Amino acid sequence: MSTRIPVALFGFLGVAFLAGCSSDRNGGDGDEAREQRVAMSDLPAPARATAERLTAGGKIEKIDKETEKGRTVYDVEAEVGGKHVEYTIAADGAVLGDETAIEWKDLPAAVQAAAETFFGTSTGLAPSAVNEEGKTVYEIEGKKNGKKVAATFDASGKLLEEED
Repeated sequence: MSTRIPVALFGFLGVAFLAGCSSDRNGGDGDEAREQRVAMSDLPAPARATAERLTAGGKIEKIDKETEKGRTVYDVEAEVGGKHVEYTIAADGAVLGDETAIEWKDLPAAVQAAAETFFGTSTGLAPSAVNEEGKTVYEIEGKKNGKKVAATFDASGKLLEEED
């Protein structure tokens, strides 16, 4: 009995692989679009005014246009007051969320304990406070088992998400 794999199977696997690679970064559900790098001048006037107000005195690092929950938003990353900040701004200028780098000492004690357990240390970790839809969570980047990962915790220290 031959164990040769038919050539047609390779073609099918190649197409399946390419289809998987073409899905968007948010799981391929079709509602989210890929990010598109844009300039400040590309933002609608209300979004531009909000971005300028929030980053006044700082330096904008990048702006990405994307679709979230069926609407166009702009993710603005900047260095303001010596801290890295990110804002999600709707086309109408509404601030939908923000992320600000914070000091380890400013994390809730439960988050510090959970992060230390998760990463195995508190050294070399980069915490941020993330506010979205009226909720605050804490994203912490660091190394775990030699790999750079990010973990998100709620204020009680519950692990919500882990990303490689």
